[in-house]
Amino acid sequence: MSTNKSFWKRWLEGKQDKVPDDDKAEASASSEDSLEEGLKGLSLIESGKAVVSRFRRKTQSLGEEIGNSITHGVMAIFMLGILPYAAIRAYNRAPEGQEALDAFGTSVFVISVFLMFLSSTIYHSMARATKHKAVMNRIDHIMIFFAIAGTYTPICLSVIGGSWGLGLCIAQWALVIAGTLFKALAFSKSIRSYVFTIAIYLLMGWMVLLCLPLLKETASAATFWLIVAGGFCYTAGIVSFALKFKFSHMVWHFLVDFGAICHLLAIVFFLR
Repeated sequence: MSTNKSFWKRWLEGKQDKVPDDDKAEASASSEDSLEEGLKGLSLIESGKAVVSRFRRKTQSLGEEIGNSITHGVMAIFMLGILPYAAIRAYNRAPEGQEALDAFGTSVFVISVFLMFLSSTIYHSMARATKHKAVMNRIDHIMIFFAIAGTYTPICLSVIGGSWGLGLCIAQWALVIAGTLFKALAFSKSIRSYVFTIAIYLLMGWMVLLCLPLLKETASAATFWLIVAGGFCYTAGIVSFALKFKFSHMVWHFLVDFGAICHLLAIVFFLR
């Protein structure tokens, strides 16, 4: 905790290591020379990729991290606050004999999405390049698996139902276990690892396509289209996450917020 405080204090006071103007100019000239040297002999496409790779943002500024923390911190507080209301509403509006099932599924959804927002907020609030933040990075990614499966749970149990609903729910939570083990034991900050992780996210998120006609038949129009809209928000967010432009991660967070709100409306207000 003290490490985090001292890190942010240095940032806010502007006391990060400063480089004299002459040294900055010399370093800039040297950087430009090395870039030109590295581009020699490359084709137009190869040189373009090299330039993009060189200037692609790998770290985020203090302002970006503050934005990242706020965008998910607010949602974490909101999800925690709405949990009792969501569970009670689901119980009261459920058909006779389905009260406990609806309340359970809705609670799983709200809690899992809350944990996703909470872990993200904690991760982005930590000082960068620390062992603690590296561990929190894995937990942050793992909680996305839980949020996806948690969103499926009330839809599978209360809307789709039957063998299709149960099978889809089991498949989701099986992928949560697989994804968690991968992140905990085999994850590395490599392109291949990130691509594999995103592939699991997309597989889980769009697995509903296997029974889309059944979902459209059993869900109300509002529920169906809110679920679809939320899925597109999450998927669009992945594009912003991958581009790495300034504040792109915060854009990703906003799209995740919109996706979660769409699913919250579908599950809490239009499930029945």
